[in-house]
Amino acid sequence: MKLKFVSLMLMLLALGLVGCDDDDNVVLDPDPIPASPQGVFSITGDDAVYVFWNGIYERDVDEYVVYRSLDAVTGYEEIAVVDAQSNSNLDLIIYQYADDDADNGTTYWYAVTAVDRAGQESDLSAEDVFDTPRPDGQASIFFNDDTPALAGFNLGAHANVPDTSTAADVWMDRDLDGIPYLNVGNIDTDIQDMGFTNDFDGIGWSPEFGWSELGYVEIVLGHTYVIWTADNHFAKMRALSFNTGVGGLNSVTFEWAYQTDQGNLELAPSVDQKPEHGDDYVKPRPTLPIK
Repeated sequence: MKLKFVSLMLMLLALGLVGCDDDDNVVLDPDPIPASPQGVFSITGDDAVYVFWNGIYERDVDEYVVYRSLDAVTGYEEIAVVDAQSNSNLDLIIYQYADDDADNGTTYWYAVTAVDRAGQESDLSAEDVFDTPRPDGQASIFFNDDTPALAGFNLGAHANVPDTSTAADVWMDRDLDGIPYLNVGNIDTDIQDMGFTNDFDGIGWSPEFGWSELGYVEIVLGHTYVIWTADNHFAKMRALSFNTGVGGLNSVTFEWAYQTDQGNLELAPSVDQKPEHGDDYVKPRPTLPIK
């Protein structure tokens, strides 16, 4: 009410509707509590979450405090203090903090506050920011006409398996023209080509729709592929390089990430019903004679 009253008085004075003399004074708070940071978001890592936020447009900010909770509403505890940069021009400054104490498969909520030089702290940031870390890494998958024992990949185990193994979530082959393909390992696994991405973090959420009706996608360097496994886990793979062996091209190196939290809405489809596929959805293998 005080701020609304002061604002009304200032408007009336500006319109000349209220007279004043030298003894009239309007008292404003000389040191208000800082505004809350805005633009807070996170990026998922392996046993880590990276938190970003916009610095507030005030000159007397001393530091920012990062809070974390296992609940969206309550239980926020301080986990870090980040010094504020000098900002006399009130420029936009983006801050970040790496939470290296986060565990894969656990969902965390984050918030940030601003503290001024007088020690006054803002309210928690308003954005609903949560993240679930997951393991990631790199792996080379071989063509099934070259090294069939390493032509498949099990995302949960982070390991190569034979292309014919029931443990293969995906496997790799090429047609007679040498075009490489990434294939689903069974009828209950779905795959989608998300197109070219500048980096691995370009895809942070799984799509709900658009899954391949063929059960395979062409491998293109720089493309990221989303996999929805038969046991309801999300994964993504990004093609990094084509590799040559003694007889020529023999494998592709991928970045991969696998969400260990089954059914998690982050990096997983937000629908429960998987698409239905016919018997010809899974490609027979091996498609070419074994060398």
